[in-house]
Amino acid sequence: MDPADPRTLHAALSAQGVKIFHHEEQLGLVNQEMQELRGRQAGIQEALSTQMQQLVVQMNHFFTHQQTAPPVTSSTTERLPVNAPADFPSQAVSSPLRLALPERFSGDSSNCRAFLVQCDLHFQHNPGAFSSDHGKVAFIVSHLTGRAAAWATAEWSRETELCYSLTDFIETMSRIFDHSSPATEASRKLFHIRQLNRQVVDYAIEFRTAAADSGWNVPALRDAFMTGLSEPIKDQLAPLETPRDLESLIAVAIRIDNRLRERERERRRNRDVIPSSQNASWWVAPPAEDVQPMLPHRQRITLPNGSGEPMQLGRTRLSLEERQRRLREGCCFYCGQSDHQLASCPGKDRAHQSKGGRW
Repeated sequence: MDPADPRTLHAALSAQGVKIFHHEEQLGLVNQEMQELRGRQAGIQEALSTQMQQLVVQMNHFFTHQQTAPPVTSSTTERLPVNAPADFPSQAVSSPLRLALPERFSGDSSNCRAFLVQCDLHFQHNPGAFSSDHGKVAFIVSHLTGRAAAWATAEWSRETELCYSLTDFIETMSRIFDHSSPATEASRKLFHIRQLNRQVVDYAIEFRTAAADSGWNVPALRDAFMTGLSEPIKDQLAPLETPRDLESLIAVAIRIDNRLRERERERRRNRDVIPSSQNASWWVAPPAEDVQPMLPHRQRITLPNGSGEPMQLGRTRLSLEERQRRLREGCCFYCGQSDHQLASCPGKDRAHQSKGGRW
């Protein structure tokens, strides 16, 4: 067959094209397998990181228990390994914190900062488990869901530069999902926070949370805190010298609020429980049958029951002490003599006659 024949050349080119197509298809499969291998590698790395954290916690627990155990005696010393590294306990104690895993982030703008802070806590307190930015980014990606996970998965699959730089990854993620302005929102909130009927402790917690992101200086924060206090607290603070810093002002307001609430509880207890001394009579009244029959109808009196008001007979007004003395000694209520009672008092009869028989 002639190699210069066009049909022969065409057949050779077709065969080469088929081979090239098969090679490209195989390269695509290899590329896909490499991506899957990278994903499995990231999962293995995350599992190893988790196991490393658990191992560190267990070692910390072991050495803490060893430190609190009784002193080692000579008999037990012989069983300890002689060639144990001297710095091994100090390395284990260097990471004493066991942190909870961050809650998964779905892309909600209000939760972005909190999620990144939780991830940063793991990076700072477990440096051995996150030796590279690539591992830190993998940790963040593994705790994403929803639209945030969709974005991170696309970046991770394409192996962009973001996957190898923690700073760039966080900046891009914040720019996409964190649309809040902490300083502006905190400043706006400080203008509207009020104590109302709450305790000063609860009001101070909400105020401090907003003040942390506001960027305000101390005098501005102090004035804003004073504005939000309830009127009774302001009245108590008015005669006092206002503290110059916010924390001192909060401490004084809390003490005043606690004292006012304590006094209110005391007043309520006093209103609910009447002291027994208020129910006691200042004198022991004689039986009604011993006093009333001795008096005419117009002269009968009603003895007070602990009212403390003086008794009045006709136009004579007796003091409290005199009335008690006459009751105790059996004297006449009209003239005070001890040889007769009111019903047979001659002085009363003479006064009655002088007035023409009228009382």
